[in-house]
Amino acid sequence: MAFGILVYENDVYLYTLIRERLSYYFPSAYIEKFGDASVKSDFKLISEIVILYDNRQYKEPSSDGVKSVIPLFTYDDKGRGIIRINEICSKINGTPSAPTGNEMYLDRLKLLISFAYIDERENFIMSAIGPDTFDSITPIRIDLMSGIRMPNTFTGSSTGSISRLLRSCTDKRFKASMIPEYLNPDSNGFLSCGKPDNEDDVYDIGLQACTVLIGKLKELCIKENTEALVVVEGWRVSEIIEFIKICDTLHILLPARMCTEDTGMTKELDMFKRALPSGALMTVHYCEDYRKQHDTIRI
Repeated sequence: MAFGILVYENDVYLYTLIRERLSYYFPSAYIEKFGDASVKSDFKLISEIVILYDNRQYKEPSSDGVKSVIPLFTYDDKGRGIIRINEICSKINGTPSAPTGNEMYLDRLKLLISFAYIDERENFIMSAIGPDTFDSITPIRIDLMSGIRMPNTFTGSSTGSISRLLRSCTDKRFKASMIPEYLNPDSNGFLSCGKPDNEDDVYDIGLQACTVLIGKLKELCIKENTEALVVVEGWRVSEIIEFIKICDTLHILLPARMCTEDTGMTKELDMFKRALPSGALMTVHYCEDYRKQHDTIRI
């Protein structure tokens, strides 16, 4: 029998993000936005429907004729509204005819390859893949780029940690459990290393150390039930591919849609997609879609 998810969400960008994440978990489900003209006719063919609703905007919809009605937002101890996709999917899995938990995709390690200005990159992160999108209490962020390109959100005590962490990764005795020793909270809600001792340390210490770090970070995420975001800039395509081979989800941030037209970027995107491990997913984002969304989208 067909299985459908109807999402009550006015913000088209937020709805798109929700739909993308739900599609990872439930690839065979029909997912539609409430209010679209095509919904009524299309959903007549669906035998079982789950409703997700933005409980900041809507009252709880009627459950007549549907299997379940689930609010999108829960609230943390600071009163911040957060969408916890894993929890929502667990609730959906309790609905008859919904896919089983074996079909759920574990998104532990996100990799962001950015070709944007610093401010637009940071706006995108906080709008679309910031700490509020993580289901773990202490999400980790690692920046593999020039120190000049790193944000100024790191705490002062963390300065230089990324240099020491990468040097530690060159030691065969280095373990995933040692990574938290190099992390401190930043002002955006991540645990992070901070800027390097010297601006080009990330590149000078090298690709192998960075690859080891990403692998150990993924291992830590699995063992400690946490999640991480690795932000990458300034590497050659052949080097980026080595990072992509490890990630669970790949995000590409481009300044505008024209970047994929007649610039050769389409070729790189195809190479990135082919490098993904089995089951991993890739999404291309454009800064122009998020410029007006900063501080409004929280997923």
